[in-house]
Amino acid sequence: MQLSNFTGKTIAIMVASGFDEDTFIAIQRAMMSVNAKLRVISRDAGLTNAWNGSGWGMSYPVDSTLSTTLAIDYDALIIPSGERHVTTLSPEAHTKRLMRAFTRENMPVLALEEATALLELIDLTTPARDGETGIGVDGKIVVGTRENLDAALEALNGVMLSQDGESVAA
Repeated sequence: MQLSNFTGKTIAIMVASGFDEDTFIAIQRAMMSVNAKLRVISRDAGLTNAWNGSGWGMSYPVDSTLSTTLAIDYDALIIPSGERHVTTLSPEAHTKRLMRAFTRENMPVLALEEATALLELIDLTTPARDGETGIGVDGKIVVGTRENLDAALEALNGVMLSQDGESVAA
């Protein structure tokens, strides 16, 4: 998997209790493999709880709450799958504020599975998915599934480049 554009970057992963633990761990490992700084952003303060498919999973430390997070402090936003956490994030004003800030500044955003519903909260159309890869890309917005997570992360890696081949992230 080619993720070199993440090296040295600070990536926000926006969650609330109930996010898919397997997907979260896979994202965490991928970011660690290229020395990216993955920061957990949540409406929960202190710890947030994962869902492991049949029950509550591990608790993970939160680096920043939604209410205090600024998009400018990050190079990209990832929103993992998980119906419970999307249901919790949906009514949050700060979820909308943060997502609007990322998209207004044309910063890369990856939404997986149920998290694509959050794009509609800020009046964005979910990019159409390619029939072969299952990945959708529209500008800096990428959508995918947990089954094609590697391809989704590679697509996000690709949109982190500007037209002249330079990384868009500072």
